[in-house]
Amino acid sequence: MRKDMLLEIGTEEIPANYIQAALLQMEELAKNFLRDEMINFGEVKTFGTPRRLALFVQGVSTSGEERTVEIVGPPKRVAFDKSGEPAKAGFGFAKSQGVEVRRLKIKETQKGEYVYVEKKITGRKTEEALKEILPKIITSLSFAKSMCWGEGSLRFSRPIRWILALFGREAVKFSLDGMSSGDFTFGHRFLSPGAIKVDRPDQYLEKLSQAFCIANQEERREIIRKDLKRLAKEQGGGVIVEEGLLDEVTCLVEYPRVLLGHFEEEFLALPGDVLIASMTSHQRYFPVADQEGKLLPAFLVVANNAQSAAKEIINGNRRVLRARLSDARFFFNEDRKSSQEEIVEREKDVIFEERLGSLYDKTERIVKLAGFIASSVDSALVPVVERAAFLSKADLLTEMVGEFPKLQGIMGYHYALAQGEEKEVAQAIKEQYLPLGAKDPLPETLCGAILSLADKLDTIVGSFSIGLIPTGSEDPYGLRRQAQGAVNIILDKKFSLSLRLLINKALKGLGDKVKEEEKKPILLAVLDFFSQRIRYILIESGLKQDEVEAVLSVGFDDLVEAEERAKALNKVRVKADFESLSIGFKRAVNILKKDDPQMRVPRDQGSGIRRELLREKAEEELYSRYLEIEPETKGLLRKRNYQEALKVLATLREPIDNFFDQVMVMVEDRDLCSNRLSLLKLVTDLFLRIADFSYLKGHG
Repeated sequence: MRKDMLLEIGTEEIPANYIQAALLQMEELAKNFLRDEMINFGEVKTFGTPRRLALFVQGVSTSGEERTVEIVGPPKRVAFDKSGEPAKAGFGFAKSQGVEVRRLKIKETQKGEYVYVEKKITGRKTEEALKEILPKIITSLSFAKSMCWGEGSLRFSRPIRWILALFGREAVKFSLDGMSSGDFTFGHRFLSPGAIKVDRPDQYLEKLSQAFCIANQEERREIIRKDLKRLAKEQGGGVIVEEGLLDEVTCLVEYPRVLLGHFEEEFLALPGDVLIASMTSHQRYFPVADQEGKLLPAFLVVANNAQSAAKEIINGNRRVLRARLSDARFFFNEDRKSSQEEIVEREKDVIFEERLGSLYDKTERIVKLAGFIASSVDSALVPVVERAAFLSKADLLTEMVGEFPKLQGIMGYHYALAQGEEKEVAQAIKEQYLPLGAKDPLPETLCGAILSLADKLDTIVGSFSIGLIPTGSEDPYGLRRQAQGAVNIILDKKFSLSLRLLINKALKGLGDKVKEEEKKPILLAVLDFFSQRIRYILIESGLKQDEVEAVLSVGFDDLVEAEERAKALNKVRVKADFESLSIGFKRAVNILKKDDPQMRVPRDQGSGIRRELLREKAEEELYSRYLEIEPETKGLLRKRNYQEALKVLATLREPIDNFFDQVMVMVEDRDLCSNRLSLLKLVTDLFLRIADFSYLKGHG
């Protein structure tokens, strides 16, 4: 027999950004605790509003399954004497487990032979187990910030006001910090303030819906989205929906009502980005735009109240928005009273980081680094990139960005255009912080990409130079995100640049802030940091981990080239004879690793092949085949046609197989051995121009 189970934690208003994480925890905790009790269950669902976190589990068995467990006792040598008869320790263990000594069994473990006993454990009644499981779920939830209230000791995001716990039609009774669970809940705080009895779990959503509370967050989100679109359409346009804002608003209301308001058309003279920021950042409104994307003097607000209060709500929000937009207009006008050059000059008085100098110092470093990158990509871009870099941080000192930090770069774009800068310069300033996150858009223009790359490299190298290096899960300056953004920009724009050279240029830009003897360790640390990011990005793109390791192990200074090698290896790896070729390569590498100073071939030695020492037919054939393909392979490598190069290298499979079948490498004749090692080195070095096959595991 199975029953549904329901747990609801009723609280004061929980911060919107806490809810989804808490629901994910509830689901995972419930599954783990039920499995520990061997209790079977069906689908697990979670629901959340500002005033509740709820867990619904379908089809929960009424008792845990009977199971057999192994209880390990003392070592065999202690439990039994030399003649095999039970010793005192054996009798003691059997007695402690309530079994006869003849039921003791012996098993081999990593520590040796031990005695053990098998016992059948009858599953507990679910209603009894839930009295322990449900309080554990509540107390196990973690939040960014928790609090205590009253005289209790329980810590939670916000004070808990009630606990609803049902198993089938019966309430699960338990106490938590002086609070007792029950079979009642509460609906909307103002529209339905009284207690609501819930007779069984499958009534929960309907009962709350009748009490003006849509507990299912997915349903609330779709109600909001649908009403936003409907009301915007009635204005002859569409709604601008930021999914993050929609998620936040969904977790701020229990009974959503979307309302339409208007503001004065005179404010449309402000840049659209300013209007949108004013509406979304502080007020959590949704802007409305016409079919061409031009903002309309309208906004949409999601209320948590009855339709009867709509007029009052809209009027209140209009007054607040009018004040916000008036402030924004003031900031915009004040900012434009100073030229961009005047603002840049003020950067000298602003500390970027005490050990790295002022904001002006950073600007100068970015100008030089961005100019160098531009000259490597296309020298015609240098003037635009350097001008954009010079102006790039000016808007950080404006009133508008001080009020709306998310507009950094964006306001620089508007102010640059207002003061007659070229569109390319303004666009690069706008794109300098992109991408903002792993899945966010990359810079569209080359100049924007170069400026963003220079800024990120300067920040990363500068941070490493003063010891601000991410450790474990700690990355307060977002350096992993910046490095990942830099890698994605390089790959997206196909910038075939030397990463080592770029890092050295960034280090040089720091001048005497970095001692000469510190530069190499910093370079190596930053290179390793970037290797982790390129590794992650390539694997996320669908390449296998061992393929990525094989490629990166032989070099990743040119990230675009490394990606090309990895993709070529991935495509060629599926060929039928590839595994045999890989095995042959690994055998060659293993032999070359033999640590015999008398026989090992130095890595910087030339071919050193003496044809008169090629005694066996198989080694002569391998050398001849190598000489045939070497020019073609190197030509393909110069053209970066790695897939074709790998196909040519694959023709060495049979000669390599024959070599290892018929030739003994590590012979006593030193000259003969050295000659054969040199031959293997020639062959493996050709492969190592693409990847180290010894990292590959099995067939692709």
